[in-house]
Amino acid sequence: MYSLSQYLMSLEDPLGLTRTSGEWVLCRRSDGQPWYALGNTAIVFRIRIDGRIRALRCYRRPMRHLRAIYGDRLRERELFLFTGADRGVWVDVVVDDWIDGQTLREALFEAVRNRDLARITRLSLAFDRSGAAWVSDDRAHGDLKPENILVDNDDRLHPIDFDAAYLPEFAGEPSPELGTAAYQHPARTVADFDATLDDYPTALIATALHALRMAPELLDRYSDRDGLLFDPQHIATDTALHEVLELFKRHGRAAQYRLACLLYSPTLRLPQLAPLLDAARREVEQELRPDKVPNDAEMPELFVENGYWGYRTDTGIVIPPLYDCGFDFTEGLAAVELDDTWHYIDPTGHPVIDCPDCEAVKPFHDGVAVVIRNGIRSRIDRTGKIVGL
Repeated sequence: MYSLSQYLMSLEDPLGLTRTSGEWVLCRRSDGQPWYALGNTAIVFRIRIDGRIRALRCYRRPMRHLRAIYGDRLRERELFLFTGADRGVWVDVVVDDWIDGQTLREALFEAVRNRDLARITRLSLAFDRSGAAWVSDDRAHGDLKPENILVDNDDRLHPIDFDAAYLPEFAGEPSPELGTAAYQHPARTVADFDATLDDYPTALIATALHALRMAPELLDRYSDRDGLLFDPQHIATDTALHEVLELFKRHGRAAQYRLACLLYSPTLRLPQLAPLLDAARREVEQELRPDKVPNDAEMPELFVENGYWGYRTDTGIVIPPLYDCGFDFTEGLAAVELDDTWHYIDPTGHPVIDCPDCEAVKPFHDGVAVVIRNGIRSRIDRTGKIVGL
């Protein structure tokens, strides 16, 4: 594996040391040092070539499938690397677009540090939207993590570092690497190399983003983790995941709760992930809407699927089947149970009244509903306030 100093020696004076690229100029940081990012398989430099700022990915060791992954962006045996006074080798590089911005990890940590809940929310929504597309196609990144996702100045997400990617033409081959353990399913082996490789890290990152938009202080309490809040290698007893599940349950975030439960999966493949990402995103979008329910909204009806309850109208599913139990809508609200916690939701699925300490609840009639707390029956109004016994 070649060192950073060897690449810098060649790149500082590249004239005559490239096969096809001609002369390029290393870009430098404000302190005068070359701009680079050091990785396990490659070093990425910011360069100027032909008047454009580009990313130059220089490989530290031979990698397979680079042509299939990067196409014409790959330049094989392009850069001459000094390995001694009169010796050297030609190494592969990838010349790609340069994206100004931060990694998702940097952007998230900065937003949490500043308690910028609006930006955490934007990052969460962007990840849900992108993640649902990533896990639905026929390929996989192979090492998906916040450090391998760039956030541009408009908070759009751009995955980078595809060296461990899976493409359909690689079917039947062993995986070139296992990805970063802090984001991967603990059961992953080199035999797992297919389009579902990104399922588990996508579920983990999405769950963490939703949790941090609700409780940014979680990152302070779990800052000792190598990854983001959770420890996949000990997920069955992970206190952070337990705390997050309680957070989602207490506030009636059904889609986010079911998404978090996927992290307990005994397998890497999460076939229900994309629909849950979409549902979790809609949950947040509905929460942010100032006028959540139109006055003439049609009241959806209960249905059950795979053991969970949801709501639909003649035009389709309005609230996905996420609940353990539910009542029909009365007076614009329906009582639903998420795990062992009751809530009243509106016709969009948004929780209006949380009843975390209730053993049982009844539907609304004449503006009030009966609830039972600690064996005592009482009545609540549409704001959740007790109005009588």
